[in-house]
Amino acid sequence: MIEDTVNELITYARFHLYMKEDDALYFKNILLGELNLKKPNESPVDLKKIENMQVPDELVSKIKDYLMHECNKSEHDAELFTTKLMGIVSPNPSLVIDRFNKLKVESPRKALDYLYNLSIKNDYIAKTKIDRNLLWDTDWEDKNLEISVNLSKPEKNNKDIAKLLSKKDDEDEKYPKCLLCHENIGFFGNDKQPARENIRLIPLKLGGETWYLQYSPYGYFYMHCIVLKEGHTNMKIDRHTFECLADFVDQFPCFFIGSNADLPIVGGSILNHEHYQGGEHLLPVMKQKPVKEYKLTRYHKCNLYKLDWYNSTLLIESEDKTELINLANEILTTWRNYNDPLNNIVGFDIEGRHNTVTPSIRKEGNKYMLYLILRNNKCNKEYPDGIFHAHPEYHMIKKEGIGIIEAMGLFILPARLVRQSNEIKDCLSKQYNKESIIEKYPDLEPFLPMINELDKNYNPATIDKDIREYINNVCKGILINTAVFKDNVVGKLGLDKFIGGMHL
Repeated sequence: MIEDTVNELITYARFHLYMKEDDALYFKNILLGELNLKKPNESPVDLKKIENMQVPDELVSKIKDYLMHECNKSEHDAELFTTKLMGIVSPNPSLVIDRFNKLKVESPRKALDYLYNLSIKNDYIAKTKIDRNLLWDTDWEDKNLEISVNLSKPEKNNKDIAKLLSKKDDEDEKYPKCLLCHENIGFFGNDKQPARENIRLIPLKLGGETWYLQYSPYGYFYMHCIVLKEGHTNMKIDRHTFECLADFVDQFPCFFIGSNADLPIVGGSILNHEHYQGGEHLLPVMKQKPVKEYKLTRYHKCNLYKLDWYNSTLLIESEDKTELINLANEILTTWRNYNDPLNNIVGFDIEGRHNTVTPSIRKEGNKYMLYLILRNNKCNKEYPDGIFHAHPEYHMIKKEGIGIIEAMGLFILPARLVRQSNEIKDCLSKQYNKESIIEKYPDLEPFLPMINELDKNYNPATIDKDIREYINNVCKGILINTAVFKDNVVGKLGLDKFIGGMHL
């Protein structure tokens, strides 16, 4: 009975969502009213079972089933309504902020843990779904990558992402203006935007401005957080970005933080709202060693390195935050309009600017470590989707823009690859020819080169491993594509010329 589920949910909130005993009856009656129930059921609750729940999935599922089968709601409407109920039994935003800030004084990590665990317990982070994502390591001795097939995030198109930077006619009427606006807190949701009654945001001061901390509902890695600006403004990388990022790691030195680039193709999936991403996880690039140190004369409190990585990544180390920011800003400012015809780099032309950076920062003790990945989004006839984007032969695996997480070595691949991998195995086991493959599995046509390659040494016992290794090498190839200065003589000389020309 749904009345039993109401009792269980209130008990769950007592154990896991900080609901006080004096509030339990009040919220029970609120839930009964929301569900149009006349009176409660006083049947006993299995307290031990509820106390041991790590996630609310069982209760959420019972409520959705009731709404769909007894109240004739669509699956979408049942999802919206269930989120509303989870928001009701979650602590109010002001209480969460107050508790977070008190814990932060004691330990920033305790405060971050509190918000993270709450976001799981109130079903904002659907941990069970995230845990189903496929995740593996390439297990390479050198420049290792992490690969994830995300089963819960829809695949996006770069051209659609670019359109977000253009103001739409109905933008002033839309509320909230995007998925990252802080006005989403408490929002019921609709056909285009998800419900957000159970989200909780923590206000922060970064660079003298108000920002908000939340966790990502998709969770690409452990404690994957999002830090969003109060105002709805386009992504922008400048000196202020470095100041904000440094301010964040001063407050939360156990996390890294970074920003997607501010241009289409090389940026992330949301370019019309300024935001950062971070977390506890050390991304692969952060484990790489320098291959070259550049001698600095003006910035003597900093060290500048080129990292041993697939794309063009610089690392600045310093205990002096101001000098680190000044150096990063000079590199960015110079790079904005930098041209290098030998390396196909056009910084600015009639189409607009093309050079930018993907920055991230972390701390080790008192030392700041700022990573700058040089990016360029110029297109040409040979590469209409981007000269320094995934090239066409890799699009069947990944066509979306390579944002900060992937540029730093953790790939987020589309869920369709699970189905397509099984179809590839079917084609190989039955030795289908090209025509048969396309007839039976039309969307495998771009995979034909991959199928032909796998067929050369086909072994049913190792095919899963072989497919995975093929995907690994594609991801490696994509990162090499994104390098503005390639790992060859021309590229190495080009990067040296760029750095040397600034007389740092």
